[in-house]
Amino acid sequence: MMPHTDPLTDTLALLRDSSDLRVWSVIITLMGDLTMTGTPDANAPGVSGQALGKIMSAIGIRPEATRVALHRLRKDGWIDSTRHGRRSVYRLSENGLGQTRSVADRIYGPARTAPDRWHLVALPPHTEDDGRFVALIAEGFSEVLPGVFLGEKAPQTIGDALHLSDSQMRLPDWVTQRLAPAKLRNDIAQLQIAISRLNQGTLPRLPVLDRTALRLVLLHEWRRIALRLPDLPVEALCPELQVRADLQSILTTLGPVQIDALTET
Repeated sequence: MMPHTDPLTDTLALLRDSSDLRVWSVIITLMGDLTMTGTPDANAPGVSGQALGKIMSAIGIRPEATRVALHRLRKDGWIDSTRHGRRSVYRLSENGLGQTRSVADRIYGPARTAPDRWHLVALPPHTEDDGRFVALIAEGFSEVLPGVFLGEKAPQTIGDALHLSDSQMRLPDWVTQRLAPAKLRNDIAQLQIAISRLNQGTLPRLPVLDRTALRLVLLHEWRRIALRLPDLPVEALCPELQVRADLQSILTTLGPVQIDALTET
């Protein structure tokens, strides 16, 4: 007989081998999830201090660490708080909403398909301050060598930069290693293992708090990974980077965060 396992405890143990939980970042993941899975274009939904405390405690975060993180997030303009009687309710500020929505596709969207062509742009030496570096990053290019950028679309303005394009889809190994370093690949592998150990058939029967905490732990690890992946469709070309679809399937099974249920119990 297989020994009984607790999916939340097992997942926490596995993923904490690859990263420590930064409390302020975990709170942003939770509030961002409430926003992105709620009503489109609605104001950021709030989470009570009571519900937040339960969720943080379930993943091993102490109340004092949560209080310090909330203070930091308010000070940095990420969240707002209001009082309702004896309860505090926290939600993303306008700044927090804007930053959350700006990266939502990278976290919640589908994997992008491989481009028809790759575009390589080499800037002349000492051009870091003339605006082209920032412009290329804004257009979705990633720097693979100092002053050399890879993108999936032709750059809008390059001036005297060198621009080459290639229909060969396979990227050299050294390029993919630059775009997805060993630490990132290891974190993806750990998340793949964590997902593979979960029995999707039993997840809907977990208590609401356990489902919420498990969703948060998995989503937070994926958010850390997704925001470190280059803004390029490298997942389409590198099987070892492909975890997005499995993660999204697990999140669908776990269902959205039920803040009201956690506030009432």
